[in-house]
Amino acid sequence: MIALGVLFGAIYRHGAEVPLDTAAFAAISSCLLVLALIDKKNQAALAKVPNPKWALIGLVLVWLVMAAQLLPIPFLTGGNKSWFPVQSVTVDVDLTLRAMVSMGSAVAFFVFGAIFGADRERREIVLWLLGVLTFSVIMYAFMLHSSGLSARSFQQSGGETVMEGPFLNANTFAILMVMVFSVCLGTFVAEDRRHKGKQRLWVRVGAVVLAAAAAVCIFLTMSRAAWILSLGIIFGLALIVRPGAHLRTSIFGVAALLVLFIGWNASEQLGLSIQPLDLAKGFDGRFADWEPGLDLTLTRPVLGWGAGTFARAMEPFRDAPQIASSMIVITPQNSILLITSETGLIGMVAWGVLLTGIVLFAVNGLKVRSSSPVLAVSLLLGASAAIAQSLVDFPMSIPAIAAFWAFLLGYCGGLGGKARRKKRRNRPEASNNQSGRFSRQRISA
Repeated sequence: MIALGVLFGAIYRHGAEVPLDTAAFAAISSCLLVLALIDKKNQAALAKVPNPKWALIGLVLVWLVMAAQLLPIPFLTGGNKSWFPVQSVTVDVDLTLRAMVSMGSAVAFFVFGAIFGADRERREIVLWLLGVLTFSVIMYAFMLHSSGLSARSFQQSGGETVMEGPFLNANTFAILMVMVFSVCLGTFVAEDRRHKGKQRLWVRVGAVVLAAAAAVCIFLTMSRAAWILSLGIIFGLALIVRPGAHLRTSIFGVAALLVLFIGWNASEQLGLSIQPLDLAKGFDGRFADWEPGLDLTLTRPVLGWGAGTFARAMEPFRDAPQIASSMIVITPQNSILLITSETGLIGMVAWGVLLTGIVLFAVNGLKVRSSSPVLAVSLLLGASAAIAQSLVDFPMSIPAIAAFWAFLLGYCGGLGGKARRKKRRNRPEASNNQSGRFSRQRISA
């Protein structure tokens, strides 16, 4: 409940853009993790989860790369420039330290997810908490949409009103709703397979309601990438639920995609506030965003300019942000370029090891022989959607989204806990022991 309150407070206090809230969110989440590990049930649950060796190795490597940026390494500083100190590799020590701390929230919620995923007795608590959190976020989004302005807005020099919200723009909020939609859809299918009839009906009803609300939010954001990702999630789950209808599912998926393209091109006639699809213009805009990140990467290819310092490193080439709290919005709109420009190619290797370790841990959720693989697939699809979106946007720079993403993958890995597989392996042994005992009794008789 405390963890839910922290996440809830960070969202409502604009934790996506206020640096102090970002650091406080990470610090409090890390402290909660330490307190949670004191509980014996949590310790027992962690003992069941698969070995997260590669994820831990990757996390240590990422932190070591960030720590190395705080050192005075002259040949990596790029010479004496006026806009950054020459005493360290990073252009801003405070921002790099903040980046190191901000990872604590994602780490904490990854472990929380693994604990609850491995503990079968307390999974219903997770469903309740996620339901309450998701419902509150959706209602907050509807309030902002109906009012037309967020709780915090400012006027640009040209007089245009720029809305600042918990997720900074519609695309980052849309990807959160895509993950919620995927989880709710997978929960409904898994529960429907496991419990036919009226048993645990509240889980299925709640999953349908939240999935429908998330779908409405995705539509209202007018995010074309979110629409395509949602359609891909439906298509992926349909292939698993109905393996004998792959042809019909494929035809339906292609037809739905064509309807989307037609709707985009006829958006003005339909009264939708969305621009017609123009791939050439879209790619040109993205290339313009990617070019600064590529330039910074080529300038310092080894250790980069410092974790969390992309906006500061861009100061000589771009105007400063309107306010300090909106600094996070200046990114190359591509997570790979953000990593290489801030931590260099060495950091790219470290982040690659970390992501590979997390995925390997999460895939363990597919090894359970029950309805859980459907839920695990939905979790993986939702997390994959966030990764795909991060190639053209910056959702993983939002602390609440990164924490939720980490929680989903931790929960997915916890589903493949060792205890359930051990239990199944021990059943034949137990039956053999009983039959042996009965046979010895008959012989002695």
